[in-house]
Amino acid sequence: MGERHFWEDHHARRRMIYPAEEVVRLLAYAFPDEKSRRGRRALDVGAGSGRHTVLLGRWGFRAYAVDYALRAVLNVRTFLAEEGLEGRVACGAMDRLPFRDSVFDVVLPWESIFYGDEAAVARAVAEVRRVLAPGGLCFANLRSPGDSHVAESEALGPNVYLNRGEWDGLTFTVYDEEAARRLFAEGFELVWFDRYVVTRRNETARDAGWMLLVRKK
Repeated sequence: MGERHFWEDHHARRRMIYPAEEVVRLLAYAFPDEKSRRGRRALDVGAGSGRHTVLLGRWGFRAYAVDYALRAVLNVRTFLAEEGLEGRVACGAMDRLPFRDSVFDVVLPWESIFYGDEAAVARAVAEVRRVLAPGGLCFANLRSPGDSHVAESEALGPNVYLNRGEWDGLTFTVYDEEAARRLFAEGFELVWFDRYVVTRRNETARDAGWMLLVRKK
């Protein structure tokens, strides 16, 4: 199954409506009141169901979203309409974002930017840097080698895996702490770096990785 086919099918079957707690916490830290958020352009990269696009809209940002899957684009538009919110939604890839340079105050590639091999992830980070305005903020997370997706996947290289479990057919890259920091070193200032570990399925699965808040220089 190709990756596009996977995501089209995934978003046709699954709809997440609640934002990630970590995203809420990071946004609240960086933008503690409505005045600091009002009118700022914010882009949800790999928007999926639109749960974070809607959060951005509710909090007063000018919400934008992009996703590789057309089904996801339709889901985000529907979710925004249901909530009575405005937002612009585009279909596109993370490593070729369909936006001009330096136009966003916030870019949010949450649970998305680590999909692909190391070169693809590096291109996606470069695209985030390109579309961010100087002083703009990026909130991102990366998988670490301790994530249980690694155990159910086929190794394609030292840090690159092809999932053979729940997310069969998807390529992803994992990062140790040094590599995670290095990925966002060029052109960014590190504001917040933290580790996360969350167990699932009655503690039989584990999401493990890094949370980063970085500012474009």
